[in-house]
Amino acid sequence: MTALKQIVTQTLKNVVRPLVVTGGRPIAAALAGKPPHKTLSAMVRVKNEEEYLDRAITSIVDLVDEVIIVDNLSDDATPEVIGSLRARYPTKIKTFTYPFNVARYGDEHTALTKTRAGRRSPNYLPNFYSWCRARCTHPYILKWDGDTVATEALRPALQSFRQSKSQILFYTGINLHESREHLISGRPFEDVEPRLFYKHYSRYGDYQGYAERLVSPYATLFSEYAEYIQEPLYIHLKFCKQQRFTNMSANLQEREQRFSSIGEALSVDLRRQVVSLGL
Repeated sequence: MTALKQIVTQTLKNVVRPLVVTGGRPIAAALAGKPPHKTLSAMVRVKNEEEYLDRAITSIVDLVDEVIIVDNLSDDATPEVIGSLRARYPTKIKTFTYPFNVARYGDEHTALTKTRAGRRSPNYLPNFYSWCRARCTHPYILKWDGDTVATEALRPALQSFRQSKSQILFYTGINLHESREHLISGRPFEDVEPRLFYKHYSRYGDYQGYAERLVSPYATLFSEYAEYIQEPLYIHLKFCKQQRFTNMSANLQEREQRFSSIGEALSVDLRRQVVSLGL
């Protein structure tokens, strides 16, 4: 964290936070969703995810209150997979199409951040995420991907979250090697990031000029409402796909290729889950 960011963070905590109080209670507590009425929308943004989308959705469809699938101009069999899922879960799954070519992570995204017009463009990644966010009808959003499959630990984690005062949940997943028996060397786990959050007062912004990031007062100003889980709650199958890095600009594709080699063997429990899921 830069010196400026440290100053801003401390100012928020030491000056702004004490002022944001109503009736002797933090306004964060007054405005936050309360258990047991913490219903969840799964927000799934996809483009060319025909390989694992079905398994990604079926692994969570019974854990959330609705699944919102947004297709961004897929040109493979993804629309057919979405149609099949919608037919099987007509009361649970809602589908949309985002009709703009979204700039990919990396240089393409960076180019748009440099101008006001670029940041307002429907091609701008945070605007795409915000559009998808707006389609979700429940107060909490589970950010899910078309190449992630839930581990057994996700169900109890969501059950606990629904009954807690937490308003944002940070967690990680494993990066599975194509051998299906190992992790990825150099990057065995995904970053611990906010993947479940209170929809209100949260938004998507820019992250260091090359990607999107979630902005929420419950992650910074009122961090006591943030929960962190270190146990992997999903299996990330990006490194098992035929087209692994097509969602990234060329500069990031080159970097990711360096992190694709075989790493540590899966634990016995994770190996069992990979086999039982048919991955």
